[in-house]
Amino acid sequence: MIIKPLSSEISFTAANTVNDSYLVRVYASADSVVTIANGGGTIGTFTMPAGSIEFVEKNKTDTVAGTTTLLCTPVSYKS
Repeated sequence: MIIKPLSSEISFTAANTVNDSYLVRVYASADSVVTIANGGGTIGTFTMPAGSIEFVEKNKTDTVAGTTTLLCTPVSYKS
């Protein structure tokens, strides 16, 4: 997969829209439960093992949060 970073990576645990992005690269340096949510509550959760990377597709106002610090970057697919 080829991705195109749209902004600088940010670090957080609390709910964050990651610059209102639709596609987010998520890196977890430690084991973390990741929660995707919107104004209506939790959409879903998944577990990331330490050192793993996942790509999350979401609506721009949906938030990402982790039980440990996450490093996230808004990205797009490179065309």
